[in-house]
Amino acid sequence: MFIRGTLALATLVAAAALTSCSPGSGPSPTASPTGAPTPSSPETTAGPAIVIASPAEGATVSVPFTVSGESNTFEAALTIEVVDEAGIVACVRHLTATSGSGTPGTWEGTLAFPPEVNDLPVMLRAFAHSAEDGSVIDLVEYPITIAPDRPPIFLTSPTCGQVYEPGGVVFLTGLAAVFEAALNVDVRDASGTAVATLPVLADACCEHSNFSSSLTLPADIQPGLYDVVAYNLSAADGSVENEFPVQIEIRG
Repeated sequence: MFIRGTLALATLVAAAALTSCSPGSGPSPTASPTGAPTPSSPETTAGPAIVIASPAEGATVSVPFTVSGESNTFEAALTIEVVDEAGIVACVRHLTATSGSGTPGTWEGTLAFPPEVNDLPVMLRAFAHSAEDGSVIDLVEYPITIAPDRPPIFLTSPTCGQVYEPGGVVFLTGLAAVFEAALNVDVRDASGTAVATLPVLADACCEHSNFSSSLTLPADIQPGLYDVVAYNLSAADGSVENEFPVQIEIRG
């Protein structure tokens, strides 16, 4: 009797031990004290590095037109351009956003190039360049259409992205339809300050006619990005109007 009792007691003890250690018998390691599951941290998804806000996809615009958006790129640098159906870049502009390198910023820039005689389907593109190898990264692109409308003034030379040296000569050609056929051409630095100005006369007043001239860059101009801006002064109040800016680069 003693042996049987001892065996029965040992069996009960072993069963109790197995029950206390069996899976699911205690609270889950991820459960809250109340027994409710502990919510997991939501996954965070970084937004795109570059967003074009305007013009909208599929829009029809007339030159010159403004492109704007947001970005978060290395040193706040990015590039915008339009490319036609043949893959030819009609115009390019390099920009600096209000911030970057981890802090989102905003940007805007103007693309200006001679209009065609018909609607021109193009791809509007915005992108950055890799700090490691200079390759195109963070590309955003979609189609828009360039209307054939002629602005009062437009430059056919220089073209977007042309490169010059300090002291070099910029040959100016274009068409203008302005009061008294009078216009001006500035070379402006990144702050908008004119570093050179040239008065120009078109062939005829008040209708699109040709103009041509040449402007010598200052010998001490610093390397960098500049705008060649053609414009006229209002006959009413002398204010600047009908600006047509083309970005060029000066390399020392």
